[in-house]
Amino acid sequence: MIRAAFALAMLLASAAAAAPSTFVGSASCSGCHAEATAAWRGSHHDRAMQVADDATVLGRFDGATLTTFGVTTTFTKKDGKRWIRTAGPDGKLADYEVLYTFGVAPLQQYLVAFPNGLYQAPPVAWDTRPKAEGGQRWFSLQPDEKIPPGDLLHWTGVASNWNQMCAACHSTNLRKNNDVAQDRYDTKWSELNVGCEACHGPGSNHVAWAKAGASRGPDSRSILAAAIRRAG
Repeated sequence: MIRAAFALAMLLASAAAAAPSTFVGSASCSGCHAEATAAWRGSHHDRAMQVADDATVLGRFDGATLTTFGVTTTFTKKDGKRWIRTAGPDGKLADYEVLYTFGVAPLQQYLVAFPNGLYQAPPVAWDTRPKAEGGQRWFSLQPDEKIPPGDLLHWTGVASNWNQMCAACHSTNLRKNNDVAQDRYDTKWSELNVGCEACHGPGSNHVAWAKAGASRGPDSRSILAAAIRRAG
């Protein structure tokens, strides 16, 4: 245990001495970690959030409709863009352009832009399961209760706000950049989806170590692994 503690102290000292690591993107990891990259590519993490286009959108935007508590939501596509027409913050029907997909299985949601840098998730989702399993259909995320505009649970409110409620788990190195006084967001990310560094942390120091080889000393993770082996 004493040796393990000493090795851990070495790890902490090494980390403290190194320059703060920064985010470099999943592409920087793939050269050395091809197997892990192949497993990640196309996974739920890789597809956690994507720009909405023909390759990423799974729902039917062909004029399909869904009526819930008297509100008919319509899904259309025009000039390569997808639109959701539904009741907005004032209760009136309005058209909202789909900018991002959110999730992939067993359902896919969509994000639309609101003023002041806000993104909201409409109260509908596409069931991505096979039709034989009851999927390939639109369904309401609030089927049992009518939520009026102005309610916190209405899709235009904070409960369905991507910046505050959802973004940190679906993107990498997310900075909300919320100006509370102005009710404004300037949300940024390193990668739109869940990349390598979402779990492993910023990788610039590790990449530099890998490129330099053993001449720069042991990687901090190697020190930790050695400590664990000795402790076991």
